[in-house]
Amino acid sequence: MIPTDGSPIGDTPALLVIDLQQGDPETDEAMVSDAGSVAGGYDAIIEHTNELVAAARDADVPVIWFKELHRPDFADYGAELESCEPPHTLRGSAAERLHPDLDVDADGDDLPPAEYVVEKRRYNCFHRTELEHLLATYDVDTVLLAGTMTNVCVHYTAHGAHEREYAFRAVEECVAAPTAELHEIGLRCMRYLQPRGVRGLDDVTGALADYDGNPVVRRVTETGRVTDDVGAVSTDVSK
Repeated sequence: MIPTDGSPIGDTPALLVIDLQQGDPETDEAMVSDAGSVAGGYDAIIEHTNELVAAARDADVPVIWFKELHRPDFADYGAELESCEPPHTLRGSAAERLHPDLDVDADGDDLPPAEYVVEKRRYNCFHRTELEHLLATYDVDTVLLAGTMTNVCVHYTAHGAHEREYAFRAVEECVAAPTAELHEIGLRCMRYLQPRGVRGLDDVTGALADYDGNPVVRRVTETGRVTDDVGAVSTDVSK
């Protein structure tokens, strides 16, 4: 059930890090998202996100890294063909890798336990991805949101969470947009959906420090699996 006590992290959180990919040299300037609630631009967003990721790892919280990727012939681009944005996040470009300053393997091949890379084709991280399966496995009720853009993929993922009965907490120092106006619009839209849905980094990391940890994350860390009971189930219902 969605938590209603106003906790900065809910009862069983997961961290979603959204679209912090390397830029395409041909479009990087046009797509830069360095307007946030803190000084320092994109570098500061990466730095604060690393702080948030470290807190989530220490607290035994699942971490899910998202990449928006499209085919180079735009066959899966859909309605983004009507967007004001230039072509972006194409396969075969630098966008296939996570940003090199993030505290994670840029290819997503060497991840800590209970961390995953998920590719998406649309703004909303829930749209036709395995996200809901992962959240169900870890019994998550609240998604912590970091990444870009505040007004697009972060906002649409917050909306997707809201529609699916999850609480969301966009961590304000860890999200950014192309302009200050668009950043503020994104925050306002998320606060309209869930007034407690935008929180400060210190509040979130402080709550994570007090969190007892997700038992499934601990099991995966210790054994490499969410459960030891795997394999064929007996057809003998008496067992």
